[in-house]
Order: sequence, then structure tokens, then C-alpha cells
Amino acid sequence: MSLKTNAPDVAARVSSIGKQAVFAAAVSLTRSAKAAQGAIRNDMVRAFVGPTNYALNGTFIKGATKTNLQAKVWVKDDAFGKGTTADRFLLPEIYGGTRGQKGMERLLQANRLMQAGWFAVPAAGAQLDGNGNVKRSQIIQIMSQLKLQRSAGFESRATGSDRSRRTIARQGVTYFALPTAYRGLKPGIYLKRKFAHGAAIRPVFIFVPLVQYAVRLRFFEVGQTTMERTFRYNFDIELAKAIASARLGGRQ
Repeated sequence: MSLKTNAPDVAARVSSIGKQAVFAAAVSLTRSAKAAQGAIRNDMVRAFVGPTNYALNGTFIKGATKTNLQAKVWVKDDAFGKGTTADRFLLPEIYGGTRGQKGMERLLQANRLMQAGWFAVPAAGAQLDGNGNVKRSQIIQIMSQLKLQRSAGFESRATGSDRSRRTIARQGVTYFALPTAYRGLKPGIYLKRKFAHGAAIRPVFIFVPLVQYAVRLRFFEVGQTTMERTFRYNFDIELAKAIASARLGGRQ
């Protein structure tokens, strides 16, 4: 939100009053951006099923200053710690379309276990957490057995050694990937569980060429409406405070 484009009448008022109004405008814009960020967070709760704190905290604010009367709310594009950056999974929900590649997908493609540009979609054998995401422990097991990454605590790579066989036997399942369809099985990652009389195979991820998202998060609608609704109220309060403070300072 910028005074020049969103509130030209206020911009003119700021110019006529002087530095007290400039300060009040900067504070008001930043406060309104904070309100917009909260409203967008609430819309995530409406739009998504059990959103994680990582997603809910996936936006940032750039506050206004006395030399730049513009405030912004946008999606984080750098990882705070390990994990997928927020813009990779939030932007498709804002604009629609396809999402970016996840880390596991990039590793699968680098190891020629999945076709370039494809996506891994959770299937019946995926273990989901309370937020509807595949549990990290299962992903680590899969990546370990497929020799995609080393991770302490879940080292179960199928190396053929006695230790490897004992570890996989203790976990009870073997994971394997099919880059292409095979004997009626679609491309994907499968788990094989052995029983006393036979074995069962279930898909954990299915590989697909496209993941299409509809617009679910009303980022611009909610954010802009909130900023415009709160700014003038904040500005009147902050301007009155700034003018009162200036008068008091003059008497002193």
C-alpha cells in the first residue's frame, strides 16, 4: 500500500501538514500492514485444512519509513531453517497453477527415479500427520532406503549387508521406486510389507506430470481490503498524537 496510489488525498494532506504527518503516515501504514498480515493468516485457516505454523508464519512485512511511505506484505522466499521455502507452496494457492518442486522430488529426479518435471502425490500408503502432510519420519525412511540421503536414526539403506537387512526387517517395510509403469503399477514409490504367508504392496507416492491448484488463499483481496479499511483510522489517531507531541515540545 502506497499513499500515492491508494490514498492520494491523504498524501496531499501529508504534504501540506509537514513532518508530523509524514511520521504519522509511516507508522499508520506499517500498523495497517500488520493488520493485513493477521487477516491473511486468518484466511489461511479458512482455506487450508490444519495449516502448519510454518505456513501460517510464511509472510513478512516491509514497513513504511519517513522517506518511503509504502508498506508491503508478501510471502517469504528464503528458508528460515531447513525445509521448503514458503513461496513454493503458498504462491500456487494465491495465483493458482502448478507448485514448485519439493526437495524429495528434486532428489528423485537427480537419481533418475522420477521423470524430470513430474511431481510426487501422496497415496494410500502415506502416513499423514495432523496437518495432512506426509510424516517426516516416513519420508526419511524412504529417502534412506532409496539411497537419496543419509539421516541419523533412520539409516536403512538396502546395501545388502547383514546390518542393513536387520534394520529393514525391524522397520517391517521395504520401499522401492518405479520410474515408469510396471506390471499394472503406476510410476511412484511403493512399500512392500511381508507377512507369514505372502506380502502386500501399497503405493506411498504416485508420480504425475502435473499438479494443478485452484486459487484458495485470498491474499490480495483480504490484504488490500484490510489495509485500506484500517489505514485512515490509524492515520487520524497517529496524526493527532504527532501534532500534540510537537505542540508540547514547542512549549517546552
